[in-house]
Amino acid sequence: MEEITSTLQIEAKLERERANIAMLEQNINKYNELTNQASKILRTFESRLLKVEENVSPLYKVTQSLECQQKNLNLVIKKLDSVLEHYSCSQELANLIHLGVDSENIEFFLEALNKLKRAKEYFISTNQGSVELQNVTLLFNSGCDAMNSYFKQSIRRHSSPIKPIDLIDLIYIEDDTSTSTNEEISGSSSIRHLPQDTRKELKIIAEWLDENLRREYMSIYSDERSDIIYRSLIMLKDYQKSSSLGNDSGIKMKTYGRLTSSDSGKKKLQNIFERKANKALTKATGGLLKKPLNLSNDNFLNDDMYGENNDMELEKYLVLLLGLQKLLVVERQVLNDIIPQSRQNEVFSKVGMASIDMIVKDAEQITSRVMKAISKNSEWSAALAVFSAMKHVSLLQPDIEKICNQEQKNQLSGVMNKFHLTGKSALDQFIESIKNEGSGQVPLTSSSNFPKDATVHQLTSDVVWFIEHLFPYYEVIGPILCQDSIYSQPLQQISTMKSLNQEDQKNRALVGIYFRKVLTELNFTIITKADQIYSNEATRQLFKLNNIYYILKSLQRNNLLDVVKFTEVDCEKRYLKMIEDLKQAYQATWQKLLIHITPLEDCPKPINGKLKDKDRAIVKEKFSNFNKEFEDSVKNQRGISIPDLLLREGLKRDNLEMVVPHYNAFYELYADCEFAKNREKYVKYTTHHLSTLLNNLFDDRV
Repeated sequence: MEEITSTLQIEAKLERERANIAMLEQNINKYNELTNQASKILRTFESRLLKVEENVSPLYKVTQSLECQQKNLNLVIKKLDSVLEHYSCSQELANLIHLGVDSENIEFFLEALNKLKRAKEYFISTNQGSVELQNVTLLFNSGCDAMNSYFKQSIRRHSSPIKPIDLIDLIYIEDDTSTSTNEEISGSSSIRHLPQDTRKELKIIAEWLDENLRREYMSIYSDERSDIIYRSLIMLKDYQKSSSLGNDSGIKMKTYGRLTSSDSGKKKLQNIFERKANKALTKATGGLLKKPLNLSNDNFLNDDMYGENNDMELEKYLVLLLGLQKLLVVERQVLNDIIPQSRQNEVFSKVGMASIDMIVKDAEQITSRVMKAISKNSEWSAALAVFSAMKHVSLLQPDIEKICNQEQKNQLSGVMNKFHLTGKSALDQFIESIKNEGSGQVPLTSSSNFPKDATVHQLTSDVVWFIEHLFPYYEVIGPILCQDSIYSQPLQQISTMKSLNQEDQKNRALVGIYFRKVLTELNFTIITKADQIYSNEATRQLFKLNNIYYILKSLQRNNLLDVVKFTEVDCEKRYLKMIEDLKQAYQATWQKLLIHITPLEDCPKPINGKLKDKDRAIVKEKFSNFNKEFEDSVKNQRGISIPDLLLREGLKRDNLEMVVPHYNAFYELYADCEFAKNREKYVKYTTHHLSTLLNNLFDDRV
């Protein structure tokens, strides 16, 4: 039964599948029929479309040709209009060009010049001999000249020299110089300085002129602005001459709302350089500056450094240099707002040229006066002023390098070159002056130039004073000396024994080498000339001792021994040995006195208080000779000055120890002996009296 049921189900399914297949075949036939019909329609459409294209294509070509002709016609009309414009522009624009340019018509004027330029280029390319080319060329050049004239007038109208009091006010601004801009100047109502609207206007003109190869504006701008800077500095110089700025440094000025009438201009200037020095030191030490520098001990702004008749002392020159720097900072900002970037360096070089030349010439005048003061009057303080100038000018260099181009840097290097050459010459002349046995008008070989009291010679005092005040400038002196083989070769030898890696150490070593040369010449001069001048041996040795002792103590007191030790390690020991030798040489002068009473063993011996006749004569002669020598020695040495207390008391003690024991033994031997009728004639001094006289030496003056 089940099998019959399964068979029936299978046959039913088979019947359904056959029906589906029949339906599918029927649909396929319909699809094929529809496809054939669509193909017939498409072929018919394609045939008709080809017929339409064949009919439209000639018409399209005709239309395209007409459009091309229309375009060419428009171009011809435009070209004709342009050519007609070139021919008519000289007449149309003549009145505008001849009337000139003003602030209201700059754009129209520049557009007119552009039209003339285009006409000029057209006639050059088509007909160079035409009258029209001459007309538009003349008119174009007249327009350019008018633009240059307006450019010049506009700069003049809005530019004027900065008043000295305002420039000084600007100099003493406590902000960093390198960041000073034109806004700082505009803070003072008394300063007129190219407003922003004028700068924009001038910038448009400058760019147009530059693009059209009319570069006269560069000379116009540089001449006008250079004159402003130059006149500002001249006014500042005149103001310094007539005011108290360079004398008592009292100056009244308003500094952005604060009155500084009680402040010292000199102190303000010093503070500026202290800030610059600390900034440079902080940069050099990587920001590890522990203690700010103080330049108060520097020989800064010495009023008498050049003499009474000179009106250009260092303070005035540094103020002038700072003024130039401030003006250049502002000028760079103004120039950047007006001149095309590609022309800025060239114009800026010309803007500062005259003023920098003046600064260099002033440096020449200063150095000339310094050398004159040194040559004629041996004013070595003037030499110190040169090194002070170098030190302070060098502090300005980083800020100057920020604003100046290479040409101006090279130009300004003339300032340092002048100071450099003068400083080197002064250093050499100082040694020569010692070699020539004196720095005064009276030759050192003259006895009148030597102190009668054998005290410290003026030459010794001057030399010690000079090197003491010279050392603070070792940073600028070192590079000067390094260029001379006399100093560079010893430096190389020192460097092989010591590691002088830092520039500061090398500069100290170079100055130490110079000091050693100076001291060597001084020692030689003092010792050799003392032997020629002083006839008394004790005076001669005491003079040498005074001077050598003074030199050593001065070196110790001023910490200059460490500097000299760079080149001579045992410098202190050598001086101590010289002092000891001189002391012994001085003590040896007493031997001429003691030879009459020593040795005691060779003196006649009294027996029961009595002497033989011939022995009495010997004793009288010994006392007479001793008394004479002693009185001569006391007379000579009473007028001797020993300024140093320790040295003076030490010499007194040595004298007592040298003379008194021998005399006391001699005195006691004959104290009770009647060797002469007038005994008091020979025994003039008791031991106590003798000690008192010796102890009073060096206390009186002739």
